[in-house]
Amino acid sequence: MNAQKYCAISALVFTVVAAAHLLRALGGAALQVGSWQVPLALSWAAAAVGGTLAVWGFRLATRSSG
Repeated sequence: MNAQKYCAISALVFTVVAAAHLLRALGGAALQVGSWQVPLALSWAAAAVGGTLAVWGFRLATRSSG
């Protein structure tokens, strides 16, 4: 596997994760881990970070190798 394929696959994974966090934040779904209620702000932050990493990965994947 070359670097461009790796970046594309990583970007796709980050896109899915960011979309899941964004859907949770927009829908206001409750999430509890053990006794801890996960705040919606955490999903907003995770969507922003995941989206940024996805864009970065797609940009690197489409960059020419030469």
